[in-house]
Amino acid sequence: METKEEVETGKVSDEQKLRISALWDTLKRYDNYIGTVNFKSGLITTLNAAVFGGVVLKSDVLVLKDSLYRDALILNVVVIAFLSLLSIYWVIKSIWPNLKSASTGTNRDVLAPSLFFFGSVSSNFNAKSYAESFRKVTVEEMEKDLSVQVHEVAAITSLKFKTISTASLFTKLNVLALLSFGVIQLLQSVGYTLCRA
Repeated sequence: METKEEVETGKVSDEQKLRISALWDTLKRYDNYIGTVNFKSGLITTLNAAVFGGVVLKSDVLVLKDSLYRDALILNVVVIAFLSLLSIYWVIKSIWPNLKSASTGTNRDVLAPSLFFFGSVSSNFNAKSYAESFRKVTVEEMEKDLSVQVHEVAAITSLKFKTISTASLFTKLNVLALLSFGVIQLLQSVGYTLCRA
């Protein structure tokens, strides 16, 4: 006859189910935020690449040698090139994966390898040992592992939003430089001179 303790082994309380479900929902929400950052990254990169290609690579056609505004146009082209490349750099930085984890980094002796972080799964297990470890994991260990992953993904998501925000700032400045370039081109095309000596 089984004792009450043996029957209770492997059972998950409603409270534990709720906490684990909440952790999974939180991870999914963070994943959606990361998807938003990646979408914005694509938009920012496209805009800056188009500006770079349209203005910088065509500067020999857009900046006439005998223009009164030649120096201002050249300066604008340099600023546009710099801001385009700077923005693209920050976009790349925002989408580059962060492969560090508390379960694979310096805290490895404190935490068991994560059963959820892909870097930990691929570097600490083979298929058989992963299946065996997952089968043996307790609900408390699973909840702790998920909690650590939620925290780490939150930190990664926050970093991604900060870096894409920096890329957005450089893109806004680039649009202002592009507008300035357009105004100077307009002044040149109508023959208006700002400073007459």
